[in-house]
Amino acid sequence: MESWLKNEYLIPLLLVLLILAAAAWAGSRIKYRRYKRRIDEAELEKQETSRRRYVTAKMKEHILERDNATCQICGISKGYLDSLAPGLGDYLLLEIDHITPVKQGGSGSDESNLQVLCWRCNRKKSGTRTNEEVAEMIDYGIELPHKRRRLFR
Repeated sequence: MESWLKNEYLIPLLLVLLILAAAAWAGSRIKYRRYKRRIDEAELEKQETSRRRYVTAKMKEHILERDNATCQICGISKGYLDSLAPGLGDYLLLEIDHITPVKQGGSGSDESNLQVLCWRCNRKKSGTRTNEEVAEMIDYGIELPHKRRRLFR
């Protein structure tokens, strides 16, 4: 055993290997901490986005009342459908939409950033289009039933 320790290259070689192992361990710890920080930041951003997206039930009722339960793009409303056939308005699905999408910095706690849309307009808008762009795309709404009546008579 003593002859093994007397080898003049063995101790420096062991020191170099020890230093390399410590450097590799330190590098892996740094990479792990960066990875963990990115994961934590992404989770915080996700939580913040969900907080900005949330609209309370009271606020929904207020927005529906303010906009008279009428889609702000196509103009369809429960009252209009009820005038065509009693009870038909109950089947209209109205949704609260963010005018400025949450992805672009909009907030659900600001009532001026919320509007009532029917489900069709809301799906077409989706968070990438403006109200004006969707209005140009639609082929339904209040005027269409009257147009159809004239076409088929």
